[in-house]
Amino acid sequence: MLLHNNQVRLTPRERDILLRLTGSDPHYVTTRDQLKEWSARHLQALPGDAREIREIKAVLQRYLPL
Repeated sequence: MLLHNNQVRLTPRERDILLRLTGSDPHYVTTRDQLKEWSARHLQALPGDAREIREIKAVLQRYLPL
């Protein structure tokens, strides 16, 4: 992830990982505000998520530069 002021650039690998975890490609995320909105919408633990997926989502929510 590249950051500059309010700009965000996700690498293709990061986008792929987030897509596989959430089912949503964050291709349109280019600002910190968009990243914050995307993570609030897609990194919520769902009832059907495996324990490992819930834990990974929790780590991402905690450490994403929002």
